[in-house]
Amino acid sequence: MNRIPTLDGWRGVAILLVIVSHLQTSLLGHLYCGYSWMDVGQHGVEIFFILSGYLITTLLLEEEKINLKRFYLRRFFRLMPCAWVYLLTLAVIALITHSHIIGKDVWPCLFFYRNYYPSESAANVLTGHFWSLSLEEQFYLFWPPLLFVIGRRWAWKLAAFGAIACAVYRFYHWNNYDCDDPLLLFHRSEVRVDALFVGCTLAFLLKDLRVRAWILRFGSALFWLCIPVLAWHFYRFQRLLPLSEALVVATMIACTSVNFTSLAAKALEWKHLKFIGLISYSLYVWQQRMLFISQWQRQGAVFLPLVAIGSYGLIERPCIRLGRRLEQALQNRNARLGEEAETAKPATP
Repeated sequence: MNRIPTLDGWRGVAILLVIVSHLQTSLLGHLYCGYSWMDVGQHGVEIFFILSGYLITTLLLEEEKINLKRFYLRRFFRLMPCAWVYLLTLAVIALITHSHIIGKDVWPCLFFYRNYYPSESAANVLTGHFWSLSLEEQFYLFWPPLLFVIGRRWAWKLAAFGAIACAVYRFYHWNNYDCDDPLLLFHRSEVRVDALFVGCTLAFLLKDLRVRAWILRFGSALFWLCIPVLAWHFYRFQRLLPLSEALVVATMIACTSVNFTSLAAKALEWKHLKFIGLISYSLYVWQQRMLFISQWQRQGAVFLPLVAIGSYGLIERPCIRLGRRLEQALQNRNARLGEEAETAKPATP
């Protein structure tokens, strides 16, 4: 198949969790209604991380030989334009209004080390969500070349080891990160990268026909068994999330993407949820601006869907198409050079 079933539906679920968490501040005027378990934003980001690791690794494994140039070309035109337009918009608004909604934090955002930026004050809250984008970009920088160099046989073992190592590190430093830390150390890659590695491991597992056959047989029941376990994680954890939650979510993603005729998969394939997933990147990038300006919070909540749809239609889709055209041109150029090289070879006597 040319697409992974239910992937957009899962993206829709993830972005809705993030927005619901932030809407409690913008519309209700207080945080999480006094109940910590209503802080569901980090769970949404965790789902995004797992999906990213799963999707990127699946795409790389489908290639007979990994082409890093093509990969980074696709990623650039998929992610950079929307993020850069957002940062440019903040800079223009700051210039016009003489405000300080963006400052030195623009450099960590542009070069994707925002998750290591030392503080998040009121002056740079509008770029706070770039911590997750930075973590993913750091992952994109090292994982594809690593998979290319060490090969598939060892890469899945490294991904599994990386997830466990990150989880062990986080467990032994839990009290340092699960607190009201103004430095937001729990955003750092060594604390959160296990979710991405779990997604990578899932991609390798689903290449095994025996695993897929087992999921086809038992996946429907397993999915429903995972729901109360995931609900307990939502209730118990808010800031730091254990490896067990990533494993539960990955299991549910596997159940729906393999057994895509099940009731759960059909629910995730609901067209409205899929559309939300389709524009989820634009929603995530712009929601921080629309929901965290105090005098515009209520209006921002209303206009956020329109802004996200506009961003997807005017920025994301044209740039994705441009990236595909450039990728095709690069592919044609390489094929032409290959043919010329074959033609230039001296005839064998």
